[in-house]
Amino acid sequence: MGETNKKEAVAALHRARIMTAAEKLFSEKGYEQTTIEDISKESEYSRRTIYAYYESKDDILHCIIEKGLQALKTDIENAVKDNAGFVDAYRAVCRAMRKYRREYPYSLERLNRSGDEEIGQTVKSAAVKNILRLGTEINETLEALIIRGQESGEVRKDIVPTLTVYVLWSSIDSLLALAGTKGKFICAQNGMTEEKFLDYGFRQIVNSILEARI
Repeated sequence: MGETNKKEAVAALHRARIMTAAEKLFSEKGYEQTTIEDISKESEYSRRTIYAYYESKDDILHCIIEKGLQALKTDIENAVKDNAGFVDAYRAVCRAMRKYRREYPYSLERLNRSGDEEIGQTVKSAAVKNILRLGTEINETLEALIIRGQESGEVRKDIVPTLTVYVLWSSIDSLLALAGTKGKFICAQNGMTEEKFLDYGFRQIVNSILEARI
């Protein structure tokens, strides 16, 4: 490994450690209540070192969102690529969104609270530009999946793919949020596992656009 590559690897390691510490604090204390001093103590890096890798607390936040969206984009693309049938691909997308909520909860929370318009009003750092790009690319992948389903005869021809992406995303996200807050109660009341509850919900959501219900 050359000297330049070594420096880049070390810098990436430091950035990752700072980001991990910040994400932990944001989840525990809230973004507004967390200070750079808090992040300094948690990460065991000086304020000066933190500012050497990140312009501001906002910059750290945007990088956290970016990391989560990049992972989600990869998983959704694989879901669409690895499953020829629309329903199988849809189920894989649902699993990817569930994984995203589990592994990147703070990225999801802030993304839901900060729409594209709000993010777009901030300084257009590389991370912010990537957030907007990743969101667009995820939507395009899902839109292409719906169009593919229409062409195969699995999805109704009368729906609008672009609008349907937003409706499906919102519905799946709301179901996952419900499972996270009231899942144990609902499952106990109905004598089912969380997997069964989510599968039921995922089917109800997608049945609204299918030619034949599943």
